[in-house]
Amino acid sequence: MINPRCIVFGGGGFLGSHLVEKLLEKGFTVSVFSRGSKTDYQNLSSVINKVKFIKGDFNNSGLVSRIIKPNDVIFDLIASSVPFSSMQLPTEEIKKHIFSHVQLIKTAIDKKAKKIIFFSSGGAVYQEKKGKTSEKTLLQPASPHAISKATIEYFLSYFNKFYQIPFVTYRLSNVYGPRQRAEKGFGIVPTLFNHVKQNKPPTLFDQGKIIRDFIYVDDAIEAVVKSFNQKNQHAIYNIGSGRGTSLKTLWQEIKKITKTKLVPIYKPRRPIDVKAVILDINRFKNEFNWRQKTRLAAGLKKTWQTY
Repeated sequence: MINPRCIVFGGGGFLGSHLVEKLLEKGFTVSVFSRGSKTDYQNLSSVINKVKFIKGDFNNSGLVSRIIKPNDVIFDLIASSVPFSSMQLPTEEIKKHIFSHVQLIKTAIDKKAKKIIFFSSGGAVYQEKKGKTSEKTLLQPASPHAISKATIEYFLSYFNKFYQIPFVTYRLSNVYGPRQRAEKGFGIVPTLFNHVKQNKPPTLFDQGKIIRDFIYVDDAIEAVVKSFNQKNQHAIYNIGSGRGTSLKTLWQEIKKITKTKLVPIYKPRRPIDVKAVILDINRFKNEFNWRQKTRLAAGLKKTWQTY
């Protein structure tokens, strides 16, 4: 079977750059659509000469339409916001997130793309519940950012019903690893490492009791590349470790690795903080015979070595 061309929208970012590397390793032809920031080029430095790099604005529908060809696989990793920033400008989520992503889906359909792959958030779209969260759990997004993710999922389902465009949505848990931005709202792991580096006490909300499902980036990307080009039994998959780790425990692991003496500042839980999310990953594990390879301590060590 001839591999289709893959267009990775947001391919210069944290997840996107790792995905691009893995796709190339597996023999796919890859085009990257990104803003062309300095960080994009840094993230893709090892493969920049092996891809077609398209610099542009995601909202430029004419440009997006010109680059998509029949039978392309479209990876949508564009992230216009994070939960915290979306609280400040909720209406921007509609204009710059939902509208643009739905526009991309419709363009892909019009240009007869082969498949659409959407990266959603398993840590944000679900309601709070005890135990593990399966794909059948009721969605109850807690921030405008998460509402956008859920809305795009529903639009994908709608377009699939009426236009038969195949799609796969991956609800990723808290992915961490090299290249993740150490900026407000871009992940607790880089935030904590950055505080250690700057010798500043980090802040842990809900007294550090918040529980998340952490997965190393290589494992998450391997799962995606292993499955996206198959005839999937389902349209939505949780991708995570299937294990819960409190932020307090995460900090203790980071303390061991970095040997820091810093003491966190503990604060109450914010409205955007879901208390606990542990993904049920059995649907994906059983269908694709996939297992996580990197334990949390090992993944954190690999990540710290890049700081």
